[in-house]
Amino acid sequence: MKAVTTRAVILKTRDLGEADRVVTFFSRSEGRLVGLAKSARKSRKRFVNSLEACTLVQITFRMRNSLVWIEASKLIEPYSALRMDLERWFLASLASEIFLEMSPEGEPQEKWFDLLELTLSSLSQDREPLNVILLFILRFLDVGGYLPAFDQCHVCKAPLKSSRFWNWQTRKGVLICGEHPLKGKGEVLKLDLGSLVLINLCRKTPLHKVWRHRFAQDKRSLLFKGLADMIRAHTGRDLNCFKMLQQLRMV
Repeated sequence: MKAVTTRAVILKTRDLGEADRVVTFFSRSEGRLVGLAKSARKSRKRFVNSLEACTLVQITFRMRNSLVWIEASKLIEPYSALRMDLERWFLASLASEIFLEMSPEGEPQEKWFDLLELTLSSLSQDREPLNVILLFILRFLDVGGYLPAFDQCHVCKAPLKSSRFWNWQTRKGVLICGEHPLKGKGEVLKLDLGSLVLINLCRKTPLHKVWRHRFAQDKRSLLFKGLADMIRAHTGRDLNCFKMLQQLRMV
């Protein structure tokens, strides 16, 4: 099998035996893959400092059944600032965990790769990392087809501009105006018109410009919790990083 060389973000690693390492990464050309790096913990040339979670690398591998054979990895960007700030690190780890849980294995998705790379870069630099992760989650869900249309009421089809306040049933994925009683179980996220307009704008803005958008500070934690509930509905469980961020009261 021909060797493949591509840019990739390391999502997760674990040691195997005395010298090997199992690496899960998201590559630009092949999507999410799991590979074996033989003697990675002893090598001083092929893998030096390049198989750590939340790093951008150039990776070379060969496909071998369900587990790829990693031949070499060269560090491109370590995102060192993430490792110096606990909040930024947990938010970056959350982005990786979302990819681990929700991206299909072995299916290339260049838009997702570009999103992940720019998210890690923005988390390293932006003064408001929580705003960055909100933009990341919204774009990830939108590109993956998980995010519903936010243009009208699910019940009466009233347009978005018809009401100042809306109810988003996150588990059902439906938006309902305040004229209708809420039915069924599940979390309800109350959103104002301004937040919904900004969400729709974030979906359309070119990726390199989306980081300029800012949600109001008093809306961020509520929106974060609503998006967490939506992801919980799709994955069937709480993501570890969501729980850690809540326990540490970072969101």
